[in-house]
Amino acid sequence: MNDAWISGQRRAQVSTRSSVSVVEVDGARGKLKFNPLANWSQSDVAAYKARYELPDHPLTTKGYVSIGCSPCTSAVMTGEDARAGRWRGQSKLECGLHNRTNIIASSEHVA
Repeated sequence: MNDAWISGQRRAQVSTRSSVSVVEVDGARGKLKFNPLANWSQSDVAAYKARYELPDHPLTTKGYVSIGCSPCTSAVMTGEDARAGRWRGQSKLECGLHNRTNIIASSEHVA
């Protein structure tokens, strides 16, 4: 295996991501999958943004709290969970890109 991809998935985002490892083997794609932010909380993200003076995504001011591709993303209404705007009206929680059944091995202790 000599190919890899990097994801911004975090365990704190949603319960279906609670087992996301920092390094995984994505069997469906035959690649290593790196999730360098797996252990980050929302506070960690906010601190990083502040430290490096990163701007908010322009859609956040329009109620888009969790942003994905256009067909799966809608604005979140006041009082809704941050990911309520993802796959609204569908039973789906993840797109095919992050299908957990495709992960065949993982390790938290890769040097």
